[in-house]
Amino acid sequence: MKTRNFKHGKKIYRSYLKPVGKGYEVGFVFSGTPLFVGNFVHAKEANAWYTQMNQQIAQFTKKYWITPNAPRAFYNKFMTQHLYKIYYAFLDKHFAKYTRTYSREFNKNERKYKRLRKNWRPKDQLPLRRAA
Repeated sequence: MKTRNFKHGKKIYRSYLKPVGKGYEVGFVFSGTPLFVGNFVHAKEANAWYTQMNQQIAQFTKKYWITPNAPRAFYNKFMTQHLYKIYYAFLDKHFAKYTRTYSREFNKNERKYKRLRKNWRPKDQLPLRRAA
């Protein structure tokens, strides 16, 4: 488990990356209350997001600073929305990569299937049926 603490006056925020089941969870917590949680299947992507999230938190707090007496609930919600915006942009970038890879592989297999099918007789067709 990796953690990183961010201090704002006497308040402490904490980001973490930990293995959960067969995947990974990346989160951002304030006083035990989760502000952001993201789940990943691959460690490489989880580590990449954890690094980017910590950079975004640092940039966000420099750009949108508050005083210790400012309403904490508003600032936490504001930061949460920013993290989710960046998170979904991160996922879109990675899902586009997967979409290209799986589309390419499917097209390659479809061409092979069509070549193989030329030698098959229609009466030998065996559909996939639901098992009891």
